[in-house]
Amino acid sequence: MIYFLTILNRLLFVVLMMGSGILAKKLKLITEQGERDLSRVMVDLVWPALIFSSITRTLRPSDVLDNLALPFLCIGIHLIGWIIGSIVARAAGYEGDQRKVFLFQTTMNNFLLMALPFAEFFYPGKGTALLAVANLGSILVLWTVGASTIAGPLSRKELLGNIFSPGMIATILAIFFVLMGWNRSIPPLIAESAAVLGQPTLFMGLFVAGARIYELGFRALKLDKWNLLCGSIRILVVPALALLVALSLKGTLPPETLVIFMLVSITPASVNSVTMAFKYDVDPKHAAEGVVFTHVFGLATMTFFVLLIVHSLAL
Repeated sequence: MIYFLTILNRLLFVVLMMGSGILAKKLKLITEQGERDLSRVMVDLVWPALIFSSITRTLRPSDVLDNLALPFLCIGIHLIGWIIGSIVARAAGYEGDQRKVFLFQTTMNNFLLMALPFAEFFYPGKGTALLAVANLGSILVLWTVGASTIAGPLSRKELLGNIFSPGMIATILAIFFVLMGWNRSIPPLIAESAAVLGQPTLFMGLFVAGARIYELGFRALKLDKWNLLCGSIRILVVPALALLVALSLKGTLPPETLVIFMLVSITPASVNSVTMAFKYDVDPKHAAEGVVFTHVFGLATMTFFVLLIVHSLAL
């Protein structure tokens, strides 16, 4: 019972943070351009600072080496989502732009923002750093398979520019510092500055997600074929397969590796799918529906899977 109440508390925290973005948008405290600017500041500055700070402050070389499987597990589960999405999209007759958005949403999820509160719940002070290690794989898939799926074939220059984003660079640099032992020599002023700069990441991310959901409107919440198929794959089928993988690896990999992997796997469709759909003019209507549907119903499925994680994986 205490686990259920704690998990419910984390979910309510997520809802309240997203609700602040919805309220700000409703009261017109932030414009659409301001929302985009805030999102860019978060992704390109604040989030990388959190990654660098959390990894260099909390992880030891053994933590990194013991969890090297994390990014590969995450790559695997994203690709499973893509494969299942491809099969279902063909069976449903989705082609062109519809197929692109469907595949992107079955492949990519909110692997950072929705997983972060629970990573810290399971591993206080260390969860953020472990999640950053896992995100190496997710970021790689996002800017290769994901971007190519929704935008079409990308040039080598575009692929490299996408992959070597500030978040990826910060993660690789921080892990290198830890493995070399240089993290212990970082001047306190720099370490503290990075920590303070990274603190607003969770709030800013959930705030922007809430503002975006308000902009999309709950009119996008439809129990139609698209949402039922996309939502079932993203928040039920993929997490269930991930749990089977995690259970099969129990005793082989550290519990923290499997728990973080599961937290990444159970989150709803990526909010970025709407932004990317607008950017590449690829069916933003269905992208919006998928985001709203999976986030609303994802609160229930995440509760269910987190309880399963507690029962079967968290030692």
